[in-house]
Amino acid sequence: MNKDASKARCLLIVEDDKEVRNIFVEAFQAEGYYVLDAGNGEEAFDVMQRSLTRVDVILTDLRMPVMDGLEFAIKIRADRRYAGIPILLLSATPIRSSSENLGVFSSVLLKPCPLTFLISTVEAACAVGGNSGLN
Repeated sequence: MNKDASKARCLLIVEDDKEVRNIFVEAFQAEGYYVLDAGNGEEAFDVMQRSLTRVDVILTDLRMPVMDGLEFAIKIRADRRYAGIPILLLSATPIRSSSENLGVFSSVLLKPCPLTFLISTVEAACAVGGNSGLN
């Protein structure tokens, strides 16, 4: 059920494991999302800057090469163009519980996470996020 990019919610998936990333891309496209993807935070930031479609929500892993999920989230929060976009962390590595680290993420989920729960969490973030992220 692919929708036109101008009507669909846009999800950016940031995951260094290509197989996992492809599974997520296919699952969310089947749910009607327009999906952008990247293998690390640096690549994801570049994708956001080049995209003509506004990103509604970001799903990121924590441990990745080049720029990890926490560094990426902090960079997003510091950029006024993207600061309001909900960022969901999905990781097998528990994050340190400092308020600085947890404050940059809208939700923190641990792998393995049931796909239905992941989809409903992204849906909820889209509903709360509204149109706060601008490209």
